Amino acid sequence: MPRRRDEDLLKDVGRRLARIRKDRGWTQEQLADKIGIAPVTLSRLETGARAMSLSSLSTIAHMLEVGLGDVLDTATPPPAQQLPPRENEMLRLFRELRQDRQDLVLRVARELAD
Repeated sequence: MPRRRDEDLLKDVGRRLARIRKDRGWTQEQLADKIGIAPVTLSRLETGARAMSLSSLSTIAHMLEVGLGDVLDTATPPPAQQLPPRENEMLRLFRELRQDRQDLVLRVARELAD
């Protein structure tokens, strides 16, 4: 059974992950799907109800485009988000598209912007 100090750290790291995830425009379902776990498992990690391996934490950090240290250093604010969550989500989704779909999205966006 984890010691009290460990439980507090798990909760702090989990809260930090949730904050970073939300800042980057991800839902629990989207992130869980991308890293290959059930949304309920991600929820438990974010609330500190379940411990995670460094490997799992590294995978999540990589997907959120932050360093492992950024997730573990709960004493400092998370790395600043350069874009608002909605714009970040659009960029993330755009990056997942095939090249031909990216070209289509750009043409539509340019047309809408005129």
